[in-house]
Amino acid sequence: MKLYKSLFFTAFLSLSVSVSISAQDAMQTPREDAPIDLEGYWTTVITEDWRWRMVTPPAGDFASLPLNEEGIRVGNQWNAESDEGTCRPYGAANLLRMPVRINISWEDENTIRLESDHGMQTRYFHFDSDESMNDAPSWQGFSTAEWEGEALKVVTRNLRAGYIRRNGAPYSDNAVVTEYFRRHTTYGDDWITVMVIVDDPQYLTEPYFTSSSFKRMTDSSEWNPTPCEDR
Repeated sequence: MKLYKSLFFTAFLSLSVSVSISAQDAMQTPREDAPIDLEGYWTTVITEDWRWRMVTPPAGDFASLPLNEEGIRVGNQWNAESDEGTCRPYGAANLLRMPVRINISWEDENTIRLESDHGMQTRYFHFDSDESMNDAPSWQGFSTAEWEGEALKVVTRNLRAGYIRRNGAPYSDNAVVTEYFRRHTTYGDDWITVMVIVDDPQYLTEPYFTSSSFKRMTDSSEWNPTPCEDR
């Protein structure tokens, strides 16, 4: 009987410790639970699609974009002079394709903040999925976040219509943007690679995939805030 009680107590104690550890893990905030550290200043390194990302391409240059007939029709209405300097290319669906520097930090224990210098856009990635989307559509929309393996997954809705290329190639206010942020080290340098998927049946024949890379900056000395025009 004493042996039985001893074994029962040992099993109960082990179970209690296991439950306690599980409860402790469950109580961790997204910041505490982060598998990767994305904080800091990062600069985009453009090694592909230079002619579309570094400069404004000519009207109608929609090569490699899966635009449908309506998307092409809307894109062809773009006017370079009247559209110069607007924020439309800096929406969430295209912001990280622009030649920008970004600053990533924790706004609080449940929210990541991402700022860009060019365009001066600010995004918030909410791990608290109970947040509402009752606000008016905006360039950066409403983003929910979760850790998925070693990556940060972000899904953005409630967007204001903008461009997936700065020459007027459109995405609609019904677009959904899914992003995966991954951090890695290459040749001793810290990098973030972001895969972006734009799903917009209104203007696209299929989801539009891109991948952009950002290299860690040693400090903020090159940070150069430049506003776009909200029109």
